[in-house]
Amino acid sequence: MKVVTRGKKPFGASPLLRLCLVLTLTGLALTLHSMVRPNGLSFTLFSVLGTPLMLLSVMLLLYLFLDDMRKRYSLFSIEEYQPGEVIIAQGDAADRAYFIQRGDVEVLREGRQVAKMGPGDYFGEMALLRPDARRTATVAALTPVELMVLGKENFYRLLDAIPALRLEFMGPAAERRRKGELHEGEESG
Repeated sequence: MKVVTRGKKPFGASPLLRLCLVLTLTGLALTLHSMVRPNGLSFTLFSVLGTPLMLLSVMLLLYLFLDDMRKRYSLFSIEEYQPGEVIIAQGDAADRAYFIQRGDVEVLREGRQVAKMGPGDYFGEMALLRPDARRTATVAALTPVELMVLGKENFYRLLDAIPALRLEFMGPAAERRRKGELHEGEESG
């Protein structure tokens, strides 16, 4: 498994922020120089270099801030799996739901394939709806897979924000029961 979304680094740890600082200080130095020694050269340096450096610095800072906010407050993380890798194993504790972005996975129950899923499908969500639920199937990657992963706490936040999603997640489990993929009382994932 390869986790694509890195941990939430502090805003100040970005090397681009250091570049922003250098650009700002250079622009500020040129501005102060043109104020202290007002001559043609200092004005030219300020207008040709100082102003663009300050504007570039502000644009970089805005980009860094927005990127930091997106990472910090995103509900999902992204994980990649190679063919044959097990994503979840039967009997494991349920702690996340998975949404397939790219690739195919197979759902195995006691070594027998019961379903195949692809982009747009999701799994592992029903076990999160019950306290202390265990995974009732193993899910493994058939092709290189990219998954958006939603942790248990974020899953509950999402359900609180959009209550209709609870019904949306229960529909596929009822369909699976009808097809016989699940026994009565079991939940998928």
